[in-house]
Amino acid sequence: MNWKEELKNMMNKKTDIRFETDDDKKEVKLYIYGPIGGFLFSDNSAQGIKRQLQNVDAETIHVHINSPGGSAFDGVAIANQLKQHKAEIIVHIDGWAASAASVIAMAGDKIIMPENTMMMIHRASTIKIGNAATFEKTASDLRKIDTSLAASYKKRFVGEDSELNQLLDDETFLTADEAVAFGLADVVGEEIEIKDLEDLDNDEEEEPENFKESLVAKYAAQAQKKPEDQQQPESPPDEDNSQLKDNAKIFEDFLNALKK
Repeated sequence: MNWKEELKNMMNKKTDIRFETDDDKKEVKLYIYGPIGGFLFSDNSAQGIKRQLQNVDAETIHVHINSPGGSAFDGVAIANQLKQHKAEIIVHIDGWAASAASVIAMAGDKIIMPENTMMMIHRASTIKIGNAATFEKTASDLRKIDTSLAASYKKRFVGEDSELNQLLDDETFLTADEAVAFGLADVVGEEIEIKDLEDLDNDEEEEPENFKESLVAKYAAQAQKKPEDQQQPESPPDEDNSQLKDNAKIFEDFLNALKK
């Protein structure tokens, strides 16, 4: 099963949007599982989240996401609601945060991705029926939506706008390490069991080197670089030269032994 088939399957799953509160109500868990967006009074719409969020008076909200995405507008609205809340927002990617779900993830003051999870970012898409004028207007509208969605990532993305735009054009899947390298996540956590997400076939061909991988190489070192006060001092030059000479002497003795 490829990821597009997995995406279709996830879209057909029942949405699970719920809040869980601890005993002292200082911390709240918000689970966003399944497709995002729906009718006005559905739980997975921005309006549904707003109804539940307005009654939350907590210091920390842990947002757990396992979603293929859905409505871009609902995703943006939910993200903005979370940003405007007084609580600290800690996002946990439990399975994957794709499309509109990745936009919601950007609301986190801290984003945690276990090493077996993924994030997907792409351009807005829609289905439309009509004449040429209809499609021309739709294309113009989609470009405006793309600009709005890109703004959701820009504050975190460590690279250049042109690089982010290319990743969006490429409909890019990011591992936890890659997301951290790009600034779209903060912490790579330990593996967790992914609920309602089947494993992809192991025999799928590996993705060839592409634009995303070249960017990962560019920014991974920057993300993993230790502060100067934590870096280990380099070995004195004399010690390094002495070791090289010892290694050369051992190799020379070995060659002489073979000649005998």
